[in-house]
Amino acid sequence: MRKLNYKKVFIFLFCLTAAVGTLGLAIKSLAFDKKRTVSAYTTDKNYPEADIQTYVKDNTKGGYSASRPVLHLENIDKQLESYIKKEIKDYEKKWKASDGKASELNLTYTILHFSKQTITISFDKYEQVEGKKQSGTQIFTYDIPSQQKLSIEDIFATDTDYLSVLSDIVFEELTQKEEEGISNSLIKKENKLKAANFNSFSVFKNTLIFYVKTDDSTKTHTIAIKKDLFKDSLLDSYQSQDLNEDRVKEWQPKHIVAKLPVQNEWIDPSKKVIALTFDDGPHPSHTMSILEDLKKFDGHATFFVLGSRVQHYPEVLQKMLQEGNEIGNHSWDHPQLTRLSKNKIEDQIEKTQDAVKKATGTEPNLVRPPYGAINHNVREFMEDMKVSLWDVDPEDWKERNEKKIVNKVMSKAKDGRVILMHDIYQTSAQAAGKIIKQLHDQGYQLVTISELEKVKKDRELSGITISE
Repeated sequence: MRKLNYKKVFIFLFCLTAAVGTLGLAIKSLAFDKKRTVSAYTTDKNYPEADIQTYVKDNTKGGYSASRPVLHLENIDKQLESYIKKEIKDYEKKWKASDGKASELNLTYTILHFSKQTITISFDKYEQVEGKKQSGTQIFTYDIPSQQKLSIEDIFATDTDYLSVLSDIVFEELTQKEEEGISNSLIKKENKLKAANFNSFSVFKNTLIFYVKTDDSTKTHTIAIKKDLFKDSLLDSYQSQDLNEDRVKEWQPKHIVAKLPVQNEWIDPSKKVIALTFDDGPHPSHTMSILEDLKKFDGHATFFVLGSRVQHYPEVLQKMLQEGNEIGNHSWDHPQLTRLSKNKIEDQIEKTQDAVKKATGTEPNLVRPPYGAINHNVREFMEDMKVSLWDVDPEDWKERNEKKIVNKVMSKAKDGRVILMHDIYQTSAQAAGKIIKQLHDQGYQLVTISELEKVKKDRELSGITISE
């Protein structure tokens, strides 16, 4: 019979007791009661470099769940932890003041962008205390190298006018969204927005994204703006594409503001306006003749160009823009787009966009489909471009009679109307010269399509009406 080794038995019993005790503590730490909070860690599925810490208190009358990212960046992690704990503390204070009535707090987060230079985190909060429900969003952007929270003043040079540019862009964008319930009183042009209005933002590879709230609205409006518009004011580290590219996948906003808003300083919205438009060009002599007549009478027009012609006359497009005119996309070679396959529609639009950009450095944001023919398939490939048709068509392509063209246009000219003509015919160019002079003499301001839309919006906001 083997002799029992009491020393080994003692060691085994000690280890077993310690293991049971440890297990008991673990179970106790995971048990939900009214006095303990569980802090659990998981991995962020979108950004593996980050962990998720969740504070949970299971209490049917006052429980909560609050999460934050753990980035393993000491100072940023401390700030995020402080924010979460303050939210929990404020909630529990309200809950206790309610005499322990049924309440809840749910705080979650989303990493909106994470690059070498910055990280942007959005916290969504839902809170209910004494039957009162509240929800809201807080967005923080941190500079990775310095581990400091950023404000708008931190990313722009102090001696630049970036706030005015931002205000103008936001005003322009929000006036296009009245269907979403934005009241005119929130976006009066004279009320320039302050820096605090722009402190929720992300710095992407090629764009700046602003999450803007107007003063009496809880809705957040996401506005993406190309960095190129701030090339003289945005600091180099935030201008850099390499430093600001997302670590996982660069998200592309659907709508990006690529041009500064039209400034109608020369246009008086209380006076008549009319928009002349010319299709099918450019033409090396007829278009240039029209441009000279417009310049003579301080007028602007919109030219809807064919990509197949743009490539041969880039200098004509450059002159258009230099003199304040506008360029629109009229397809590559004038087919009826509704009869084409999706691939061919896309080719017609994109090739023309590329041709105009090569000639001028900018892409059109207006499109006029040939013959005005448009359907769902055509619209699908126009992205953020606005379709522009017309009110008056003198059929100058068919008439080819200068006097008749002038009479048709002038007999139907009215404030706010869009006139369709073509700049590839000599008779049209000659008629255009007379039309421009007569409209000017009758007190019309000759404007582009975008300027016309701006005037209409200014009139609406200012309560101006025109009677003829």
